[in-house]
Amino acid sequence: MVTSGPKTRAALHAELLAMSGATAAQGFVSAPVIADKPVVPSAEEGRVAERSAALQRSMELIKQRGETNEAMGRVTDGNLCHKLGGKWLRDTGTWE
Repeated sequence: MVTSGPKTRAALHAELLAMSGATAAQGFVSAPVIADKPVVPSAEEGRVAERSAALQRSMELIKQRGETNEAMGRVTDGNLCHKLGGKWLRDTGTWE
């Protein structure tokens, strides 16, 4: 097969098929294996993914801390005293 000018990937693949005697169906099945390289993420993509995961984890921790702070804000001094095994003295506002 003789053509003028640069050949496209499809034209090169068709020429390869013609030389090997393979059918079009066989060529389409094998085309990705012959024509494409495996996709490997670059170092920059890896760094971006790692930063994104770290940011997501930080946001989850901040959310959990906010929920903990909210729950602790609802606890009264007397309740805290009892949960820690102490005795709340209501008249003085202290605990033992």
